[in-house]
Amino acid sequence: MTSLSTENQLTASELQLLKNATELVPFLQKFANRIDEERHIPDEVIQKVSDAGLFKLGTPKKYGGHEVSIRAMVEIISEVAKGNGSVGWVVQIINGNNYNVSLALPSEVLNSIFDQEEEVRFCSVLQARKAIVKKVDGGYLVEDGFWGFGSGSKHATHALLNLKDVKSMQETPEMLLAVVPMSEITIVDDWYTMSLKGSASNSLEIKNVFIPEKYVTTQGLSQVNPLPVELTGRDRYKPYVQVITSITTGISAILGLARGAVEYFVEKAPSKGITMTTHTSQAEVGHIQYKVGLAAMKVESAHLHISRTIDNLEHHVQSGEKFSLKEFAQIQTDITYAAMLCWEAVDMLMAESGGSVIADSNRLSQIFRDIRGGSNHALTTASTGLELYGRILMGLPPQNVMTISAAPFLKNNE
Repeated sequence: MTSLSTENQLTASELQLLKNATELVPFLQKFANRIDEERHIPDEVIQKVSDAGLFKLGTPKKYGGHEVSIRAMVEIISEVAKGNGSVGWVVQIINGNNYNVSLALPSEVLNSIFDQEEEVRFCSVLQARKAIVKKVDGGYLVEDGFWGFGSGSKHATHALLNLKDVKSMQETPEMLLAVVPMSEITIVDDWYTMSLKGSASNSLEIKNVFIPEKYVTTQGLSQVNPLPVELTGRDRYKPYVQVITSITTGISAILGLARGAVEYFVEKAPSKGITMTTHTSQAEVGHIQYKVGLAAMKVESAHLHISRTIDNLEHHVQSGEKFSLKEFAQIQTDITYAAMLCWEAVDMLMAESGGSVIADSNRLSQIFRDIRGGSNHALTTASTGLELYGRILMGLPPQNVMTISAAPFLKNNE
């Protein structure tokens, strides 16, 4: 049965990492204004996160990582996001990418990558805006490539980039993923936004760079790997890399931001009055109590949807049973719906926070901006997920590229 409790679902080492994240929260909150003003995370913050072991959550143990469960990754990263949305976003992106790269690439390639750095950190962009790429002897020549929203790129050692643009992906929903050292990439300083300012999700540019073939892998519709029942250990997760990506790089920070908003509002309410009324304490006002209760339930409901997603994924991984089309669509929809619930909870609390909440320095204002941007991410957009689920329920084919590309792993290729 799905539970909101984490203590009975995480190992001792995972609980210690969760504690490390919790202890970082006050430290991260102190840097909120500086992170937004400078549009990146200061080195001292990155070092603190690294010292706490929080960039190695998704890294395999054989490479010095913690190799935590997907459930633990969500819980730990959401805790980081309570401290700061941009830091939570970057920690989420790097860990999710490290996890997914470790599943997608051959062992010999992983060995060569992880042997080069003390702490490997992957950013990624899974669709190019421009990709003039030629297949040449021994690999691929990227003559001119441009990728938007490279979250965490300022703090990454490598990038995982899809060498195909929008048109190519629409023609064949199969990604051509390349591992590229950040030393080969130009970071374009164009991340001027209202949301997640410190994530430094700048564009990435490559011109005339050769990528050896061993560092390129396909992922998608024509990738017919062995079924989970024929795989062992961690390899059983390989067929589900794309759906794992939506969990590990999409929802954790959003959940943490919403949790942080509820905690902050509850903390401030007893000593905050309501202007132009006789109320001296929001905590004593009935409609505020109702809104806080409803916001908290939305966040807890979001957590339940995320937990159901993880439960469903783990069931299929462990049993080797294929997903039905409805089950697979439900996993994607659960994540996007959870993001919507989190955003709605924060929006409700904003509406009850008075005029002072519009200040850039107000923590709830920062959370509001960050969660709005995070919820607009392609992997967490509720309208896309709900459309997908509605189409499946009404017997129509999926419109979502991730669902379409999962065809080889569905029952009877439904």
